[in-house]
Amino acid sequence: MPEQTTRPSLLNRVARVLLCLVFLHSLIGKLTGFAGPAGAIAAKGLPLAPLLLVMAMALMAVGSALVISGWKARLGAVLLLVFLVPTTLIFHGDVGDAAERIQLLKNLAIVGGLLLVADQDGRP
Repeated sequence: MPEQTTRPSLLNRVARVLLCLVFLHSLIGKLTGFAGPAGAIAAKGLPLAPLLLVMAMALMAVGSALVISGWKARLGAVLLLVFLVPTTLIFHGDVGDAAERIQLLKNLAIVGGLLLVADQDGRP
């Protein structure tokens, strides 16, 4: 018996778009102001800041496209996690600073959403 495919619900599709809005917004900011984020990466002592930024932008673009489209959404979620987890640890690890703590908690919530997408076992 052939496997029946089902379309994701409207709620599921809206959730995927909302989950990726932060990445798309960040991507646009990096495209229009490349020097600022590259400088922030370099200021953390990381080598090859422009290359790291281009790689981060690629992860955000491809990951978001896959999650939003629902095609290979698990892979998309993993790509976004590969970007988000180290970024969170490097840039938002100062829990003593209230603003950084908020960014850390926001990113942890997004990690949770991406883990839910990754856990869908191929379901739409």
